[in-house]
Amino acid sequence: MEYEITIASRKSRIFAYFIDYSILIFVGLAPLITLIMAGNNENNALMFSSIFGWFILLFLIFGFKDAIKGQSIGKRLIGIAVRNQGNQNEIPSVLKLFLRNLTQVLGWIEFIVLAVDKDKQRLGDKIAKTVVVKTKEMSVLKKTILIISAIVLSIAVMVVPFVSFVAFFKNSEAYKASEDYILQDETIIRETGSIEGFGILPSGSINTSNGSGEATLTIKVKGKEKDIYVDVYLTKEPREDWYIQETEYYE
Repeated sequence: MEYEITIASRKSRIFAYFIDYSILIFVGLAPLITLIMAGNNENNALMFSSIFGWFILLFLIFGFKDAIKGQSIGKRLIGIAVRNQGNQNEIPSVLKLFLRNLTQVLGWIEFIVLAVDKDKQRLGDKIAKTVVVKTKEMSVLKKTILIISAIVLSIAVMVVPFVSFVAFFKNSEAYKASEDYILQDETIIRETGSIEGFGILPSGSINTSNGSGEATLTIKVKGKEKDIYVDVYLTKEPREDWYIQETEYYE
């Protein structure tokens, strides 16, 4: 079915890209964090190969995001679609759609080209000989809902990595061993006047390989009289628990 052709605005294209990118990050992050946490006590080489494989999968998903009728989720919501430059009623082939998305690895360069190009094409469009056209008008209500949803999604994209980072540390065996040690350390208990809890965000690093490990953590200890920070250095041997080698505290 043919319709009156109107080239999509730059604003609508950027909005659609933002929706697609946010969805990819939000949906792709949870399994990625799971892979990282699963590799906490495993072979690092296996963990990194799994993470690399997951990134390749996400890259392919993003590359083929317009494969269905020239529309990604973002484009479908906004009401725009990719079409052949020579025949703007014709949907490009799947391979051509994938080709035009490969140049998005250039990041801001693509946005700059789109911003200054008189035909509203980015490099991927020029290479694949495609254009992005408007397919339908959006009502004011739909625009409002999409804007609110995009704001919520953008906040989630920023919050989820933070929450995942905290969860990774606090669920690690090294952190749990450090907490248990601190709770039983008479010097720390005396210094704080009684331990009442721990800070939300620990920091440091945890490295494991073939069952061996080394970790350096900084944990905020909340006390009845005052709060202090405790640096904990731990090591781990294969098939053994984490062992606290050294601790140091300061205000």
